[in-house]
Amino acid sequence: MPHEIRAGAQSGSRWHVRCYSLGEFKQMNRHGDRGFSLIELAITVLVMGLVLSFGIPAFRSLSNSYQLHGAAENMASQLRLAREKAISTGVEQPMHFVTSTTYHIHYPTGIATVWTLPKGITISSGVGSWFRMERDGRSDNSGIVVLRDARGNLDTVSVQLSGLVITR
Repeated sequence: MPHEIRAGAQSGSRWHVRCYSLGEFKQMNRHGDRGFSLIELAITVLVMGLVLSFGIPAFRSLSNSYQLHGAAENMASQLRLAREKAISTGVEQPMHFVTSTTYHIHYPTGIATVWTLPKGITISSGVGSWFRMERDGRSDNSGIVVLRDARGNLDTVSVQLSGLVITR
């Protein structure tokens, strides 16, 4: 065993070097009680409870923030895809923001897919607006669509006349 000193040949007991040098002659307990006391376990559970109680609300807030940003990025991706389709097929791609939670693209054959925003996220500005991506990649008008989550955080999708779609 490291750092042990024989106390004497006749006693046969072992002493810890630190205790021996400090003048504390406490015998090491080699085979006695092992494990944690009830108080140590209670303190550990209390500390873990405090960490979790502060961590879970912060995690929820972070999750909601990512959900809002993800919805804005998804909307911007659909607008970019509409632009690319208009360029590649030579057919205009009009996107319509119908309600505060849905939007879709009008194809010549009709509406193929209606996209719905995640729960708690709404379009707060831009409902009823249209952005038509022309065959040359430009948009027929410019504007922004503002998304809002339940806590009031905002994220915007901006469409420029050049067809460039930006999220902020």
